[in-house]
Amino acid sequence: MINRLWNSLLDLVYPPRCYSCGKAGTQFCSTCLAECIPLAPNQRPQPLAADSPLERALGIYPFQGSLRAAIHAFKYQNAYPLAQILAPLLFEFCAWQDVVLMPVPLHGVRKRERGYNQAELLARNLAKAWQLPLSTELIRVRATEHQVGQQAQARATNVAGAFAWHGQQPAPAHILLIDDVLTTGSTFEACASALLAAGSKVVEGLALAKAIVKPAPPHDRPE
Repeated sequence: MINRLWNSLLDLVYPPRCYSCGKAGTQFCSTCLAECIPLAPNQRPQPLAADSPLERALGIYPFQGSLRAAIHAFKYQNAYPLAQILAPLLFEFCAWQDVVLMPVPLHGVRKRERGYNQAELLARNLAKAWQLPLSTELIRVRATEHQVGQQAQARATNVAGAFAWHGQQPAPAHILLIDDVLTTGSTFEACASALLAAGSKVVEGLALAKAIVKPAPPHDRPE
């Protein structure tokens, strides 16, 4: 709360600038916002193994350019007001009914350091816009390393067993997990495993952005 009041005072003295291009007046200007073009429908799903605990995982926008800069600021530069700009990018993509929204949780230590959980801010805005219930009873019981830069197997190992259901009742039957970025789906899958063990029947994942993995360059042909 103190940090937020302090930041509000700073905004009066030093007007905010776009985290992508630096334009004064807003944290994410209309020009950079207009650059956020959704992925084609067939590019949004994350390929999952046949035995994945997830029903499906979707990322709506490519994690690049101006959106990448905004999400980085949202997570790491105390730019929590960006939730009011970024969440509406998902408003038109509601394809769910009778589902409970659930943000991917941060560990308590990291949440105290950051002051907020960016996934929860997105989820709260979506729950209000879509008129769907929200639950924050999934918790992260183990601190994990940052996933940035890790390969798929390392990501899966890093988050395995890191989540647990903390509700007094069984977990809701149908859950839509919310996060900012989808890379391999390992975090969503670790959450889904905990939720299925707690009574859920179907768990899906939705992220604002999806990391675009470029194909490896072909090996040079032998002489």
